Amino acid sequence: MGTANPALWEYRIWPEAGVAIEQRLRAALDFAAEPPRTDIYFRVPSRAPAQAKLRGGAQFGIKELLTRDGGLEHWRPVVSSRFPLDDEDRATLARLFPTIPTALTSLAALREALLAEGDEVVVDKRRHIATDAGGLRAEIAKASLGGQQYSTLCLEHENPAELTRQVDRFGFGDWSNVSYPDWITRNA
Repeated sequence: MGTANPALWEYRIWPEAGVAIEQRLRAALDFAAEPPRTDIYFRVPSRAPAQAKLRGGAQFGIKELLTRDGGLEHWRPVVSSRFPLDDEDRATLARLFPTIPTALTSLAALREALLAEGDEVVVDKRRHIATDAGGLRAEIAKASLGGQQYSTLCLEHENPAELTRQVDRFGFGDWSNVSYPDWITRNA
């Protein structure tokens, strides 16, 4: 399997005026810029809440939503691979997206199969990521969709109680937690 990342609890906001929160994040954490990238999100019916995407045009990923609890979302990356997909990744693809053939030999063929079942949304991203010693992961990002630019801030942690504490600490609770799939549904 191409990923060994643990399931993380997430709280993502899309504030129109989030400068104060961004400043609090930058003052508390050491952020590093990542290279800009374009992600392609596929809107395809699945058996469980899941989001398939092509990350930066080269890596196929699927995140599965495990649960929602107290405003938090618990996401598990179940595939994060370059081609060819291994047997475990193909089994996960079949479990979550049963109408997609699993014997595909290229990303182009996988993209074509996904588009036969749904559509895609292209999002250009510029991200800054920070991780602290206690396991908190924070993201400050700009996402472009359909010619519009949006700001998003995200906190992630393996422990939901700790994430809730950090949501309160940085003032995220004034905004609803809106995942990328839900944001795309609202804005695409």
